[in-house]
Amino acid sequence: MKKRLRILMLAGLVAIGAVGCDDSSTGPASGDPLTELDVNADLELQVVGDADLAEVLIDDMSLSMATPTDGPPFGEGRECFREARQLLSNGDEDAARIQARECRMNLVRAMFERHGESAIDELFVRVESLVERVGEASDEFARFAELEAKLQGLLEEAYSLRDGGDFVGAGERLVLALQIADRMRHRHPDFDRDPQAVARLAMARSGEAIRLAERLIPAPTLKQEGLLFRAVELRRRAQFSFEHAWYRRAVAQAHRAEQLSLVAVLNGERPTVEDAQRLLGFADEMIAGAQEAIGDAPTEPQQRILEHAIRLRNRGAEAINTWQWRGVGLLWRSAVTAAVLIP
Repeated sequence: MKKRLRILMLAGLVAIGAVGCDDSSTGPASGDPLTELDVNADLELQVVGDADLAEVLIDDMSLSMATPTDGPPFGEGRECFREARQLLSNGDEDAARIQARECRMNLVRAMFERHGESAIDELFVRVESLVERVGEASDEFARFAELEAKLQGLLEEAYSLRDGGDFVGAGERLVLALQIADRMRHRHPDFDRDPQAVARLAMARSGEAIRLAERLIPAPTLKQEGLLFRAVELRRRAQFSFEHAWYRRAVAQAHRAEQLSLVAVLNGERPTVEDAQRLLGFADEMIAGAQEAIGDAPTEPQQRILEHAIRLRNRGAEAINTWQWRGVGLLWRSAVTAAVLIP
C-alpha cells in the first residue's frame, strides 16, 4: 500500500505541470491535414506528419528524464517536429524525413547522456516485446503484416547500430518503431468506426497492467518504482486525453503505460525463462478468472476479448516452450486482456 501511495503522489506532482499546459502541448492535432495521410502512405512519412505522435513521444521521454515537456530538450524537440511537418506539407518528403530523424536523434541523445546504455536497453525490451506479438494483433493494428516486417527491420537496424557502438542511432530506430506502432493503431478500422470504444479498451488494459504489475512486484526496486511511476503518469495523461475526446493520443499513451508495466515487472531487463514461466502461470490465472466472471452466457464483445486472450496465451506458451523467451510479451498481453473481464 505504501508503495502504491508513493507512486500516486509522484504522479500527482507531475500532473500539476502536465494539465496546466495549453492546447499547443496537450491538445489534439486538430486542423493538421497531415494527420490524415492515407492509410497506405509510407509508414515513416505517416509518423512525420502526425502531431499527436510527436506529443506522445515527448510525454514518454520527458517522464524518463523527469523533465517538464516544455523545457529543454523537449520544447526544442516540439518545434523541430513542427518544422518536419511543415516540410512534408510543402511536398519535400526527403527533407521532412531527414528533419524528423534528427528530431528523434536529439531527444534520444539527451536521454542517453542522462541515463546511458540502460535507456537504450529499455527501448530494446519494449520494441522486442512489441514485435513478438504484432503477428497476433490483427484486431489492433492496420496493415499488421507489413507493420510486423517494418518493426522487425527497424529492430535489426538498431541491433546493428548498437553493435557498432552507435547507441543514439539505435535508440532513434527504436523510437521510430514505437511511433509507427502507435500510428497503425490509429488507422485500424475499429478506430475509424468507434474511436471512443477503442480508447476505452486501451484505458482498461493499461489500468489492469499497472494493477497486475503492482501485484507481481510487492517489493519493487528503485528502478521498478521509477518505471511504475512513469506507467501511472502516462495512464493519467491518457485519462486526461480520453476525457477531452483526444482518443488518438489516449490510445497511444495508454498502450505505452501498459508496455512500461511489463518492463517494470522485468526490472528493466530482458526476461529469463523463469520470468516466462511465471507469466504463463499468471496468464492462466487471469483467463480462468475471466471465464468465471463472464459465465456461460457472455456477450459477443466479452467472448471476443476472452478468445483473443486465449490465443495470445497459446502463442506465448508455444514460444517459451521452444526457449524463445520473447514470448513473455504475448503472455503479458494475454493476462492484461483477460483481466479486463474480471470485475
